Amino acid sequence: TGNNEGFLPIGNNSNKFTGKYDGGGYSISNLTIKRTSTQEIGLFGDTSGATINNLSVTNDNITGSSWVGSLVGIARSTTIDNCSASGIVASNDLTGGLVGYMYCGSSCTNNIIRNSFSTASVIDGGSGRTGGLVGFMHNSTILNSYSIGSVVSSHSNRGGLVGFKSSTSSTITDSFYNATTSGQSDTGKGTGKTTAEMKTKATFTNWDFNSIWNIDTSGTINDGYPYLR
Repeated sequence: TGNNEGFLPIGNNSNKFTGKYDGGGYSISNLTIKRTSTQEIGLFGDTSGATINNLSVTNDNITGSSWVGSLVGIARSTTIDNCSASGIVASNDLTGGLVGYMYCGSSCTNNIIRNSFSTASVIDGGSGRTGGLVGFMHNSTILNSYSIGSVVSSHSNRGGLVGFKSSTSSTITDSFYNATTSGQSDTGKGTGKTTAEMKTKATFTNWDFNSIWNIDTSGTINDGYPYLR
């Protein structure tokens, strides 16, 4: 829609997506969005009280002004479970491979990314807060997730997994990023590992490799990184 601007995100600040979206294990491929002057950009622009699960966004090409991610621009009181992303994501601020901005205010509950990953390249064109999985997280949780995409930013608020983590009740548990491919070496916002370690099951402590995750030691599936069953 618009002037060659690609897909119009589902939900915005005045009309948030508040429902449930179960991808059923399917992928949405080649999603293209080029809205360089628009905030809240992704497959979903703005979510509140939503649930998004079992969905991959693959080979996307997404550009926005700020609050930009492959899956969600800004997530509030939202549960994201068993999701993944690949491609290229770019904006001037709060940019993440999967979610741009995880925001949970005083009345917000259960804002979480769980059992999800991103291989997307993330590019910051301005103010930073740029991360491989999430750009900025506030009063939110990341659990059993990872990212391996390159993170390109000259700003100090950048990270292999999360660009900026607010000190207000944000937790990152058993979640990792590839320090080599991301080009980042930050601490306290996810744990950096080598490529070899990211392809080793023992790295991923407390992960469920029986029913949720799997890893192909031959490297054929997902280049040897953990993948969702």
